[in-house]
Amino acid sequence: MNAVKTTIDVKGLGHTEKEALIFPGIEALKANETARIVVEFNPVPLVYMLKARGDFSTAFEKEGPGEWILLVTRTARTLLQTVDATTLGILEQEPIKEGISHDEIRKSLCDIHLEVMKDSLVARRVEVSSPHPVHTLMEEHKIILYSLTELSSLIKRLKTLNSFEAMGQDMDRLKDIAHHLVEAESHHQREEEAVFPRLKKHDITEPPDIMVLEHVEFKKRKQELYQLTNGSRDHDFEGFKKKVIELGEYLAKELDSHIFKEDNILYQIALQVLSPEEWEQIKKECDRIGYCCFTPGDQNKAEVELDLRSIMPFERHELIFRKWDALKHGETLKIINDHNPKPLRYQFEAEYKGRFAWEYVQEGPKDWVVKIKRV
Repeated sequence: MNAVKTTIDVKGLGHTEKEALIFPGIEALKANETARIVVEFNPVPLVYMLKARGDFSTAFEKEGPGEWILLVTRTARTLLQTVDATTLGILEQEPIKEGISHDEIRKSLCDIHLEVMKDSLVARRVEVSSPHPVHTLMEEHKIILYSLTELSSLIKRLKTLNSFEAMGQDMDRLKDIAHHLVEAESHHQREEEAVFPRLKKHDITEPPDIMVLEHVEFKKRKQELYQLTNGSRDHDFEGFKKKVIELGEYLAKELDSHIFKEDNILYQIALQVLSPEEWEQIKKECDRIGYCCFTPGDQNKAEVELDLRSIMPFERHELIFRKWDALKHGETLKIINDHNPKPLRYQFEAEYKGRFAWEYVQEGPKDWVVKIKRV
């Protein structure tokens, strides 16, 4: 047995604090050096992650019930760069076979694989085009992430305020964000009813089950945030502020991590194991379930085309905004112009921030084509 170089005791710490101590401690080991990891739960996920890397060996010094001590020894310095999303999904299932519950894995070290493999997973990610169900789900994720970024900014400003009046337009934007997050339930429903059951037929069971557990947690908090923002005057400001910050910070952090795992692991597994025929059935099932109010326009949402090249410049902006105001959620205004409409984008940023998605389809040299979607 090699001499123990360091002991890393993380009992009682939060998930982020655990990671901040465990991973730097392990990575600092040189060949044949050993670290003792002390935790209050069975660290089987960590064992399988290190096993997959191939440059560490592990042994238990103590196995519960209230404390586990894991000895980690560096054997070689070969980083995991070849494990793909499907292999990782299988590795995530191994702790379940060891008797560890979904909830225990999710709340303890479930994300440790990502800390080591994030860059590799993103580099290996397969992209698909519209109208593939994964394309739709990932495009919806982009819009949800945009809302989460705005939510984080609102929370940061809210911490400095002391009254509802001081919130100004932030209250309306907070209501919009809460509405969009609740609207995302049909996104989760499509995953749970159309995609996940087919993965289970291919024996990919544990990653979808863990995602469903997280969906339950998100739904509860999203509904609470929605009810809170739409009934704000029923609360005193300090109570409202405290609860919004608590819910907002949880959703901004945990939902962001959840989306990363789905984009880079779960969907990638699905793309590798499901057949074209299965995807065709999934698409039909998704169409039956329905889409969010912010679903991108690959679901035959209306697209209004406006060719400005023959219209006098002083008439253009009034026409653009008349067409824009007539759009419903999810519909798109396609503009064809003879110059870069950058000033128009600035105006949209000022007047419709968070309510539009801007996409250049063609950027000169003679004509510019832009799609502006109401989200």
